Amino acid sequence: MIRILQSQFTRWQFVSTIQKIKNIRIRFFSIQDAATALRPFFFMVHPDFFGQHPNERIVNENSLKILNEYLSTYNSKGPRPKTKDIIFYLRKGGSLSQELKLVTIQLDAKSLRETVLIILRTCGLSDIHVAEESKPDYSANRPINWHPSYYTATGKKNPKARARERTVTLSLRSWLNQNIEHSRKKSEAVSFIKNDIQRLLNKLKSDLNLVSIRCDSVWGLHNFRGCLISFDRLCDSHPEFVRDVLKDRVLVFSNATGVSRTGEIILSGEDVPEYWYPLLMSIAAYDDVLLRLPSMEEKLSSLLNGITIVRKEKRHRAVMAEEYELMLNKIINTLRRCQDHVYETFQDSDLSLMQLVVDGEASPMMLSSTGQFLVPASIPGAIVVDFIKKNQDQAMSLIQFMEELLMKEATQKDTTIKMLELSELNKDESVSPSQMISCCTRLVDQAWTLVGSASLSGCRVRVSHYYSVMQDGEICVPWDWIGTDYEEQEEENEE
Repeated sequence: MIRILQSQFTRWQFVSTIQKIKNIRIRFFSIQDAATALRPFFFMVHPDFFGQHPNERIVNENSLKILNEYLSTYNSKGPRPKTKDIIFYLRKGGSLSQELKLVTIQLDAKSLRETVLIILRTCGLSDIHVAEESKPDYSANRPINWHPSYYTATGKKNPKARARERTVTLSLRSWLNQNIEHSRKKSEAVSFIKNDIQRLLNKLKSDLNLVSIRCDSVWGLHNFRGCLISFDRLCDSHPEFVRDVLKDRVLVFSNATGVSRTGEIILSGEDVPEYWYPLLMSIAAYDDVLLRLPSMEEKLSSLLNGITIVRKEKRHRAVMAEEYELMLNKIINTLRRCQDHVYETFQDSDLSLMQLVVDGEASPMMLSSTGQFLVPASIPGAIVVDFIKKNQDQAMSLIQFMEELLMKEATQKDTTIKMLELSELNKDESVSPSQMISCCTRLVDQAWTLVGSASLSGCRVRVSHYYSVMQDGEICVPWDWIGTDYEEQEEENEE
């Protein structure tokens, strides 16, 4: 009898255990969930949308490869993926504008879901659609999750409804308290690289009689140091030839290879030195192109009543000399065919105080915030004439205003460096002079709060649109940073 009771009790335990196991529901965050959640991000950075921006396209292609490899490591059973910093160019509002936003994403999360959230938040995208990752519930009697309509119909209170939640926005001081030591450690970790870079710069400038050497690449100090080492070896193999070619020149390591329209020798850090040597051998041919550019610009100016032609250079996006020559030739030809329209529109008016930039092959025509006319080479001349006529008053006002603003920006920048004892202060291209002035003015006014653990003394600061610590320790702060922590209240939807 006892054996029968024991057998029935054991059977009851087994059935009870099976019922509990059937009620267990575990929700893991998968690679498929990550791909779904990152769709808005991929839409902003996908290289297919950057056809008019080849340099940014290359950057995004390489960064996407790194990101995909990083995300795939979460599927493996190996060690946690190493921390990485990657950069992307973002399309503002889902469309390509003249100025793209450059962001740095720090990949240092412990889980795949946390990594996805970091990516979305860094790019200013919503994360409410990211799937939740639930823990196993071993309770046999779990509560029923009723639809909100049930509580509406019955008048009962939804126990999971959250009426209000407070969101705390960090101040600059609070953020610095949390990240300044991280920045100093990174700066210290790369100090030997900076010293090695300076040694190589001094050696190459002295050996080759260069005017200057700089890095205009998005890949940072390690890439720049590698470029200098490779170029130094190339010089050791062909010392006399390289010295003759580069004497009194400017050498730039960037994301392309060629001779820019300003005469700078540009070498891509993504190429091996064997690809640099053919360019150096053809420098004389590029010199002929550079000699033709001023006369072509004068001709273009004369076709538009003496308007000033400006070569506007953008960071990481140098225009090559032969490319610029083709663009000038195209717009000159189209304006030649509409000289009667030019005379009817402007008569004998002098347009020399206005500025025109031949900006790409098929970029949008616009009046920049600095008062410059940005004109694509492929647009009909009559449209260019009408656009200048329509906006000439506004252009003159912007030019005069911008001259005063740039002077004020330079003064305020110097004051900020001295007041906060910064080693360096720069800004992103997307930060306007007025935004820079506002940021610097407030930094000076509230410098007394940035003391102790929040002190920026000796730091390198970049004014941007987001907070970040770069790989070399540079600190990025948003231009519209806030001075004190404050709380925002926002209503949340009931579940």
